[in-house]
Amino acid sequence: MLKRQIRNRQLMMWVGDAVAILVAVQIAISLTAGQMVFLAHGFKSIAIGACFFLTLLFYITDLYNPRRDQRSQETASLIVLDVAIAMAFVTLAFYFYPHWGISRSFFLVVFLSTPGLVVAERLLWARLYGALARPSVVGVLGEGPAVEELRQVASEHDLKVVSLNSLEPEAGDSADHGATALQSALARLRPDIVVLSPSAALDSAAARLLIDARFSGITVLDLPTLFQLLSGKLPLEHLDAEWLLRAHGFQFFESNMAVKAKRLSDLALAAVFLVLSSPLWPLIAIGIKISSRGPAFYTQERVGQNEQVFRLIKFRTMAANSEASGPVWAAQNDGRIFYFGRLLRLFRLDELPQLINILNGSMSFVGPRPERPVFVTELKSSIPYYSLRSSVRPGLTGWAQVNYSYGASTTDALEKLKYDLHYIQNLSLLFDLQIVLRTFRTVLGRQGSR
Repeated sequence: MLKRQIRNRQLMMWVGDAVAILVAVQIAISLTAGQMVFLAHGFKSIAIGACFFLTLLFYITDLYNPRRDQRSQETASLIVLDVAIAMAFVTLAFYFYPHWGISRSFFLVVFLSTPGLVVAERLLWARLYGALARPSVVGVLGEGPAVEELRQVASEHDLKVVSLNSLEPEAGDSADHGATALQSALARLRPDIVVLSPSAALDSAAARLLIDARFSGITVLDLPTLFQLLSGKLPLEHLDAEWLLRAHGFQFFESNMAVKAKRLSDLALAAVFLVLSSPLWPLIAIGIKISSRGPAFYTQERVGQNEQVFRLIKFRTMAANSEASGPVWAAQNDGRIFYFGRLLRLFRLDELPQLINILNGSMSFVGPRPERPVFVTELKSSIPYYSLRSSVRPGLTGWAQVNYSYGASTTDALEKLKYDLHYIQNLSLLFDLQIVLRTFRTVLGRQGSR
């Protein structure tokens, strides 16, 4: 139910954006072509293209995130930025096709009116949603740190978390006191979702009550599952081996066809990006040579699938022999990185040679970040289930990379593992495509680089 609610909310946001863009197109038609007919002949394909391209940019820049504040200045700025990017593409198209049948003034009106209409539509949508939508109620059985973490995550989704904990039985209470108290709490609080925390203990009467509730339309979930749906990561501190054995997902490896399809998509994407980026390679190499003594490329041992070690290829961004005293985590404003190398890292251009690792099968386009053997040994001894991330090929980008900043400590590694295991559990080609699109947002926002 929760997934459906989130998707419906995103769909409503998309419909509102599409309507605003269509209105902008119609305004441009009326002002430049003098035709009041809605989407007059010859403009329908332009309207569809504008809707598709602009809403795709909105998706890439995370404007369909239900947790985003639609009234914030950041949201308005991103809308303006996306429209500016679209305008740049159209300007480029006019450069290559100067005799295009549509006037420049038409597109100018579209791009000038779209930001204001989309911002106004989103403000109206946020006000109506806040006034009319009833926040979903999440009833929690159990207590502890896991419940407090769930409260924090749920608040970001406008979910109301209430306690369903049964009252302690007093002298003379019947044996089914707990079930009676739970039944009373369910009737009084009317939760849409019931969550069982790791500390929840159910007797047979309470379990039967929850079964009846589930078959009456109430969603019943364990806490890790709901936490994952809301946050996109697994709460590893509150998981045990039994949950990992029972959890849905982790089925990608059972389909040989899916594994082959992912490999083919890796090869296709790597080949395309290699061709598109090839003009940059000699320029980057020259920039490195001018900025710092040493080779343009840098290879380093990393741990791949099934903990097989391979040599990762990157453009060098640090001074030569920067680890003469031994391997260390990269730090914020790391002094070992020279100026041009910092620019490469800012836009992830130092990682372009990893396309070769993808082509030779050492890496995938999407997957957990490959770590160094010395760090993997250290992290496996301090973080439970860390070795599970090596069940898939490491990736040039990944779910952890687009959701969390650059890792530089054991604490960061734990947080990124939560995202990596969520990715492995839900691995699919559609999920990979979503991550690739979100990677562009991360690069444009210059997040996660050091």
